[in-house]
Formats: sequence, C-alpha cells, structure tokens
Amino acid sequence: MDDVRYNELLGLPVNGGISSMAEHCPVEAGVAGSNPVCHPMNNNLIKSDNRSLSLSKYTLALIAKWEEGSRASGNSHNKISVSQTVSFAAFLYEKMRNAVEFKEDHLIRRCAIERIIKRRMILNENGRDIAEPLIKELLWARYYENNTIGEEKIVEIQTIIDKYFFLRNELSRGRSGREQENLANFMLEVLSCEIEENLSPSQKREAFTNYVYQILRPHIMPFSGNNGLQEKDVQVYIAVEKTLSHSDSAVIRYHLLKLMIPEITQITWKNSDSLLTQLYDIYQHIGKYLRYPQADKLRNIIKKEIPAFLILKDIFEQNPRSISQIITSEEQLKFKVDEACRKRYDESKTRLRRTGIRSFIYILLTKIIFALLLEIPYDLYFLKSISILPISINVIFPPFLMFLIILSVTVPGDDNTRKIYQLILGTIDNNPETPDAIHSQIDIDRRGKARGLLFTSIFSLLYLLTYFISFGSIIYVLSFLKFSVVSQGIFIFFVTLVTFFAFKVIQITQEYQVILHEGFLTPITDFFFLPVIRVGQWLSGEILSKFNVLIFIFDFIIEMPFKAIVEVIDEWVHFVRLKKEEMI
Repeated sequence: MDDVRYNELLGLPVNGGISSMAEHCPVEAGVAGSNPVCHPMNNNLIKSDNRSLSLSKYTLALIAKWEEGSRASGNSHNKISVSQTVSFAAFLYEKMRNAVEFKEDHLIRRCAIERIIKRRMILNENGRDIAEPLIKELLWARYYENNTIGEEKIVEIQTIIDKYFFLRNELSRGRSGREQENLANFMLEVLSCEIEENLSPSQKREAFTNYVYQILRPHIMPFSGNNGLQEKDVQVYIAVEKTLSHSDSAVIRYHLLKLMIPEITQITWKNSDSLLTQLYDIYQHIGKYLRYPQADKLRNIIKKEIPAFLILKDIFEQNPRSISQIITSEEQLKFKVDEACRKRYDESKTRLRRTGIRSFIYILLTKIIFALLLEIPYDLYFLKSISILPISINVIFPPFLMFLIILSVTVPGDDNTRKIYQLILGTIDNNPETPDAIHSQIDIDRRGKARGLLFTSIFSLLYLLTYFISFGSIIYVLSFLKFSVVSQGIFIFFVTLVTFFAFKVIQITQEYQVILHEGFLTPITDFFFLPVIRVGQWLSGEILSKFNVLIFIFDFIIEMPFKAIVEVIDEWVHFVRLKKEEMI
C-alpha cells in the first residue's frame, strides 16, 4: 500500500492532519458568556477570566470530539435482568478466576468475553445463538451492572458473532491445521474486542489515542526501507496504544483491523464476501507489525512522553462539559493538573497494594501446587524424607520478597507535578506540522545500530556475565542450605517470577513520573536483578501463559459445570418469577 493509503488507514488526511476531527470547532468554547469564532487552522486564543492559553488545531479538534461524545444518547426501555443470588456466586467465581491470571484490570472484561465464547464453542462450534447467554454471563459476573444492557443488544452481539465465525470458516478453508488455529485465535480476539466495544463504546478513548499519536508521530524519523514512512506510522500507533492505553496484542490487532478496514464494524456475514480478498493479507500484515524487531526501543521512547498525556486525559474525562473553559484558562488548568496528579498519586498506592495482593495470591497458589506435585513427592521418593527448611523457604520467601519490593516504592512529588504542567502547556498548543514544533527527530534505525563489533562483543560478554553471577550466587546459597535440585529449580522459578511481577507492579507508580530519582545503589541492584527480571519475563510470557495449571483447572474443570449450574438456577429463578406474576 502507498503512503496515502496508510495515512487514510491511520485516520490521517494526506497532509498529516487529525482526520475529520480537525474540521470541527469546539462548541461553546468561550468562557463567562463569551462567544468567540474559532478557525481550526490557526492557533486560537480563546478568552477567559485570566491569562488565555493558545490551542493548536489538534487540541481544538479533540475538544470538539469530546464534547460531541458527551451528548446524551437514547436508552433502551427493555433491559436484560439476571438473578442477584446467582450473580453473587458468579461474581465470587470470577474474582477467584482472575486472581490466578496476571492481567491489568481494564483487560479482564475482554478476556472474560473471549473465554466465555471459547468455552461455549466446545458444544457450539459455530456460535449459534450464544449472544444471550454470553450477555447474561457478563451480567452474572458483574462486568456490567444488572439492568443496564438493552434486549436489542442480543441481536447486535449475535450479528457480530456470526460475522467473525463466517469469516473464520471462509478464510480457513484449505489451509494447514496450524494456520487454521492461528486464524481462529485472531478472529476470536477481534470478535471479543468488537463485542466489548459494542457494549461499552469507546469513541473518546480512540479520539485521545489518535490525538497523542498525531502529536508524537512527527518526532520519529521514517524507518529505513521502501515502506519506512508507512512502517513508522503503524509502529508509533502501536507504541501509543501500549503505553497510553496499556492495550494487549488482541486489542491492538482489533484497532489495526479497524484502521485498515473501517467498514469492518458495519457489515454482517451476509455482505462480508467483499472482505475476503483483502482480509487474509491484512491479517498477515498485522502479525508482521506486532513482530517488529525494534518495537521495544520505540515503545520506551514513546513511554517517556506519556505521563503528561495521561494527566491531560484525566482532566478531559473528569470535566467533559467544561473542558473548553479549563484548557484555555491558565489558572484553571494549573488547578486541575495539580488535582489530577494528587488523585493519581493516591490511586497509585491503592493500585500498588491491589496488584501486589493479586500477585501474592497468584504466586502462593501456584507455589502450593508445585510443592504438592513436585517438591514433596521428590523428597519422599528420592530423599526418603521431607526437607522442611527448603519447602518453608520456598513457600515464604517469594511472597516476602514481593512485599519488600513493593514496600520500597515511593510515589512522585510536587516537582513532578510542576513538570507535568509545563509539558501539558507545551502539548496543547503544539502543532507538529510546523517546523518549529519539532525540535529534534529520533532515528530508531540509528539508535538500533551497534556501536562497533568490539564494544558489542565486550558488552554482550559483560551482560552474559551478570547471569552467571546472579544465578550462580543464588545456587551457591541454596546448595549451602541443603536444597535439592528440584527445590532449587522451584526457588529460582518463583523468585524470577516474583521479581518480574514486582517490576511490573512498580511500573504503576512510575507511570506518571517525568522526574526520575535514581538512588546511589540503583546501578548495583540493576546489575544483579536485571538477569532475574529477564528470566521472569520469559517464564511469564513463554511458560505460564501456555502452561498455567491453575488456569487450566478453572477453565476446563471447574468453570463449565459451575456455569451450567448457575445458568439452570438463573432460569429457575426467572421461571418462578413469571409464575408469581401470573398469580397477581
């Protein structure tokens, strides 16, 4: 595809604007009764009671989109209702189920939708008439409040399900078993994303993501190669999705699919034949984009620019009807930035504790299973006795390590808030199309090149040495404590996982940090802990995501009979309610 086509796919006109959003002008943008006339192609100065702030056309377009999305929409009169008794049991089950899978809170609902559909596919391969039980399961588990989803959603959700199952069947025909499985997983992921989006529209989220993308995109130089500009646009968009919204691969696949086939959400299976000729190529392109070799480097660059955007997003979300007044008034904006930062710092402490507890439960439950299945049987069979000290240390030390790491975390302070305010001031009047706005461009290709064969070899050897030192020290201490080979393996397994999970949890508090304070001992701790974190990351991604015993037990042994019982009870409660109404 050419550059023009990719600009269109990413919501850009050919000249690099912000899609049709830039054509709008904020409604009621004035303050205190003023009614200024705005022109989106200029840096507008909207009057306020104190010093007015200049806004770029990108910020004006975002305000217009936000105010448009805040208008009230019609509500359905016929709502789907489920038994609250059944709902409580299902809610407790989902809490336990989600405790054994380390996922961020905003991704849990989509994963639940995917899991429910996958389970119902066991007895209903083509997803016939599963929309209603799917919605009821989501209501049982309280992913949506009872009596908040209209009955018309049953037809809409079933239409989405039929569309993707049809596309899966058509594209899979005649392909290898492995390719059929990959296609089925892709379709299931984007299906779950579209269902969640249908039940919980996210136009504002998409508008803000697009805004951040438009601001940051010009600061990255095109990549080398024939499709360098196209590749850069897509990779910057993916990096913004990961750092701003913390989207997982499934959500990113869906958003890229929508950008490349904008009509995908509007069609049904009956008129989707026209997509078949291009859908498979796009599916392959999306897979290639997500495997970009320097994606982590680009994501780390984008991540440093995100804190100010997160606070700005909070201000938009907390003040949807007065955002025009706030963002154009220096005094009001400063107050709102301080308020949003303090709130986020406090929430970081709460999220830190909550995520730490979830990680603790996950580690503890998994550790107990490992002890029962491996460690104790090994001791009894080979050592003829149970080694109390290694088992005790293996059970107690990993959660204790998690506790110590979390206890050492601090949240940002006032200096960080002041810096975020200055960054927001520089963002809202930033027009990346003007040469003055781009102080410097970052060359990812140059950053990715080796400094030289000699330096690369030396640094690689030193990096490899850190693994030998870190894990050699652990093995030496464990051997001194008379740990068996199995006990050592289990200890290393859980310590690496705990360290990686703790690292992920710490990112919560650093999400809003623009001023990083590095301690005197930080380089030393990094030297010893980086190899441990890396191994934990590999274990989490390659082992636990595929061979999680607890998830297998919940999904394939407990969930199916439990949800079947819940469904029968809910139908019985509904039947009794109808009989009571007949008697009235």
